[in-house]
Amino acid sequence: MDFISTAPATDKQATMTSVPFFPVIEISRYRDEMRTDGTVTAPRLHQAISNAIVEVNRELNHWRQIHIDEGYSSLTDIPADTLNGESELVYLYRRAVFCLTKANLIERYRDIDTTQTGSKKAEAMEITIDDLWRDAQWAMCRIQGRDHVIVALI
Repeated sequence: MDFISTAPATDKQATMTSVPFFPVIEISRYRDEMRTDGTVTAPRLHQAISNAIVEVNRELNHWRQIHIDEGYSSLTDIPADTLNGESELVYLYRRAVFCLTKANLIERYRDIDTTQTGSKKAEAMEITIDDLWRDAQWAMCRIQGRDHVIVALI
């Protein structure tokens, strides 16, 4: 049996911020919730989270501007139900960012192992990647008060 020890993460205290309207993203929380260990380096994770934040913020830009015009200076100021004492909107924002980050990392890490075993694992991960993209889209739809039905004309 092969055992590969994974390196501990070195970015436990790091956070990432974007516009003041949206909450801070804690890298350690991402690593814990999305089960991402030290094999994903801090710079690579930083890049993936940055990309996810940009994508989510752009998707929510019009919605954010409407709420700023209504006098809300941050996502936490908008009235919403709570989950464990936290605004559902904040939870959904973090979920969207985390899911996009994880999907991006999985897509990029598939090229590391090109053996037959690695190829089979990559094929199995396709479903996970699709689920993560879907979950991110659903979270962004819920933030905007829309149902999470995605329809494409074929």
